Amino acid sequence: MAGAGFIVGIFGLVFYLFILLLPIALLVALQVWLCRKSAKLGLILPGLSLALSLLMVFSMGAFTTVRGGVIEGGANQVVPAPEGSYIEAPDQEDAPRGETEKTEFHPRTLLMIGAVFLVTNIPTAVFGGIWLHYKGRRDTLEALKRMRIEDLE
Repeated sequence: MAGAGFIVGIFGLVFYLFILLLPIALLVALQVWLCRKSAKLGLILPGLSLALSLLMVFSMGAFTTVRGGVIEGGANQVVPAPEGSYIEAPDQEDAPRGETEKTEFHPRTLLMIGAVFLVTNIPTAVFGGIWLHYKGRRDTLEALKRMRIEDLE
């Protein structure tokens, strides 16, 4: 009976790998098709990938360094009521107004952001490599075409 579980596990693993790798293969095929159509169209996926990775890195940097903000007047807090419901309570009068809390930026945060930047730019490097390959082929073919035209003259 243990052999049947092993077989089912192998088929499950193959199925999950197929589900994981199918979108990646489709994106690579789309990048190849775009690069064959035009050099400018081939820059769409690397640009989108770079923009998404920068968005992720900047949002991560913003959310990991900001631990507080300006304490402004007029802010209400939601506090639990004795009956188990929640009521809106006005902010405390003795709270200092307009002061900012101290934010900290640790070196480990910088390392974490750098690692996220590198990992999220793996698709950018792959798409950019495909674009460079097809751009190099196109440039080489155009150079050969110009040489043939010069030889005929």
